[in-house]
Amino acid sequence: MEASQNNMDVSESLDRSFNFSEVFQLVKRSVKTSIGRRRTGLMLGLADLPDYVGAFHQMGSNFIVMNRSLLDQITHLAKDRRYINAYVFYTLLHEYLHTLGYADEGDVRRLTRQICSRILGPDHPATRLAVDGPAVMFPEITFQHHGESRSRRLPKFEIVREFEREYRSYVA
Repeated sequence: MEASQNNMDVSESLDRSFNFSEVFQLVKRSVKTSIGRRRTGLMLGLADLPDYVGAFHQMGSNFIVMNRSLLDQITHLAKDRRYINAYVFYTLLHEYLHTLGYADEGDVRRLTRQICSRILGPDHPATRLAVDGPAVMFPEITFQHHGESRSRRLPKFEIVREFEREYRSYVA
């Protein structure tokens, strides 16, 4: 009963979240509960990336970068905050798993599906995103193909302040 109550709390807290930091705390809690691993000291950036890249993490870095233009589309297409938060949770969960050292994309997708399903339930929008992908849940997303001139410019980049509230020394 305690585990299901914890899962209900995560789902309800996610639905009520208002910012990246709140959602990310739930991601970290879900990963710790599910696979017993955690990490601190991460930062989040938003950048205009190619449309086929939802987010990325450069292995060995402390940065997660989300695609701002894709997030903007999701924000406009989503029925309500629950769907926006589900997208942010699903995306941050996937990239957080990469920050924990999971390099294989197939393994990360599988873990993302398992954690979403276990913590949020099979019918939660984040689980559906993990199973089917954003294009299925948001079929109105437009993937615009940008010319070479855009790819040569540096993307506009924004650091999300106070993303991670918990800081620890890297020396354990």
